[in-house]
Amino acid sequence: MPSASVTTVTLAALGRKRLEKFAALIPRIVVNDDSATIHDARVGSRRSQQILSVLAGPSTKKNKLRKLKRALRAIRAILGTPRNLDVMLAMVDEKVAAAGNPVARDAWDQLRTHLKERRGRAIERAREELRGFDIVELAARCRAVIDGAADGAPAEEGLRESITAALGDWRAAIAAARASPGGAEVHSLRIAGKRLRYRLELLAELGEGSAKTRVKSLRALQDRLGSWHDSEMLLQTCAKFLRRKDFLAAHPGLARALLLEMERQRRRVNGAIEGLIQHAEKVSHAFGDGDQPGAGGRAAGTTRED
Repeated sequence: MPSASVTTVTLAALGRKRLEKFAALIPRIVVNDDSATIHDARVGSRRSQQILSVLAGPSTKKNKLRKLKRALRAIRAILGTPRNLDVMLAMVDEKVAAAGNPVARDAWDQLRTHLKERRGRAIERAREELRGFDIVELAARCRAVIDGAADGAPAEEGLRESITAALGDWRAAIAAARASPGGAEVHSLRIAGKRLRYRLELLAELGEGSAKTRVKSLRALQDRLGSWHDSEMLLQTCAKFLRRKDFLAAHPGLARALLLEMERQRRRVNGAIEGLIQHAEKVSHAFGDGDQPGAGGRAAGTTRED
């Protein structure tokens, strides 16, 4: 493992790179509505927030760091609705293409039209809200924290403590999902795994092979959890679509077809929970107990990352 000073310098360089990429994406969203750009901006805000948490030393006031995190979360929240609608539209496109029943296909197509209209309005709202952010000023304040990292405690120690805490939270979420295997518990497991993965990615960037292996196994699990979450969201979207004023009365056939599709989707979503928990338990077991990333450091308190 590199020395503490080298580790801090490496993480600071990574932080600048991530911050530069994130800051460049926001103006692009103002002038285009590319779904990949929206997704990348949200991921970039999370990664920038994570590295700020690791690099912020004693010279960084807690209130200053809290404000930076709040701003990054706010940008993520602004882009959340357009991103969710992009995911829903991709799923509905697949439903339209796969539908063998013409009535079911028409029902999904009606939902697709509705979602496209909602996305257009959501993009305009997001652009309006993003105009309230001075991205140059925000990037400069984040850069100041990154540049001041050398004045604080060794970054590696803080990173390992953060990973230890996140690993404990993730395993607690697995236990909670096993004890009460429901949708809310699986969602909490997904969020806890996301936080752990972003921390482990930083350790992997420093060249630790075990961290790279763990990131790979977590990514596979998180992909499955993400697909499950998207399916759950699609059900909620369909329910809201059907509750629109006068829709049931005006389109009973379409409503009936969509309800049947929703019933099938619900069975698949509920049936996937046990497999997801088993997958998480398998990944956790592979991590081991005495070979935890961050072992040897004092377990730090958890911080809000989403």
